[in-house]
Amino acid sequence: MTPTQRHELWLQLLIDLSKFVDKRVSKTGKHCEQVAKWASTTARELKMCDAEVNNIYWASILHDIGKIGISDRILRKKAALSEEDWILIKMHPTIGSNIVCSIDALPSLAPTISAHQEKYDGTGYPKGLKGKDIPLGARILGIADAYQAMVEDRYYREARSHQEAVTELQKVRGTQFDPDVLDVFINVVNSETVV
Repeated sequence: MTPTQRHELWLQLLIDLSKFVDKRVSKTGKHCEQVAKWASTTARELKMCDAEVNNIYWASILHDIGKIGISDRILRKKAALSEEDWILIKMHPTIGSNIVCSIDALPSLAPTISAHQEKYDGTGYPKGLKGKDIPLGARILGIADAYQAMVEDRYYREARSHQEAVTELQKVRGTQFDPDVLDVFINVVNSETVV
């Protein structure tokens, strides 16, 4: 088996695992695909180079793979998560980052996956990164992930409308999300979404 074939085999395995996780969280099982679409389009609008856009696309496809070890009891919980539940949930970016780092050709995805739950004001996880210390790919992915999670049905709640989701994103502009990236993202989803 050539190194390219081995890489493709590992990547396909990770994609399949990611789809498995997706179906445990999202009723459609298409969460990561949609996040990848929004994130890569936003990266292009931000004039990132093709390699960076590609990196953001694949990090988006695999961003929740770290949830593989989190039980459905937590992932589908209808009540508020307990402190113990949150401790487990907050591990998924690090677990996902470690998974992709273990594959020879994928370590470049790790920083984006690891930091996609960081918040612009430094209150996110796992490291409490703040502002521009959060990799740009992770700042894009975090917004795309939050938007897509809101506009799709989950086992524990109904989907919100596009406009409701955009309103929620704007409420945390500059605290949870990079305001410049958020503005570009909102332009992307407004131009591609029927309101």
